[in-house]
Amino acid sequence: MSYTDWAAEALATDEEFIVPLKRLWLQAQAAGVAPDLSLEDFGRALEADERFELCEGVDFGDGDPEERQVMEELGYFSGPRVRLLTREITATDMAGAIKRSTDRMMEALQEAWNLRPEDDEEAETELLELLAMAQKLQREVNQVMDEALQQDEDGVADDTGEAPC
Repeated sequence: MSYTDWAAEALATDEEFIVPLKRLWLQAQAAGVAPDLSLEDFGRALEADERFELCEGVDFGDGDPEERQVMEELGYFSGPRVRLLTREITATDMAGAIKRSTDRMMEALQEAWNLRPEDDEEAETELLELLAMAQKLQREVNQVMDEALQQDEDGVADDTGEAPC
């Protein structure tokens, strides 16, 4: 199996429909797919293959390689994103992506709460306000997720179509 075929198969089943290129490349390396292929060559090959779309990503390290490494260890990869064009993006996919993102935000805020300075009332108040807003958002996202799952179970048509990166 070629590494582009492997990538298509991996993207077809990944819980995310837009995936960091570096994460996909690391998974390919771990699976023994084209172990000598550089990240740049992997990206060029996918970009040349009409089954894939690459788009710009974010820089979680703000240009700092050490910070970028820490973020990658936490699962936040900087750089381009890739998606499989033939993969249909459903309302359930979108709701799931939003739910995962909201859950990660809540985890980060709870960790910030655990690490807050004990003698800083202003920081504590601000964190409490952020946590309250995030909890409200999380409840709303969960409601949307439940509705999307219900639509899928009821066989309601989903016209989200193909979303660009």
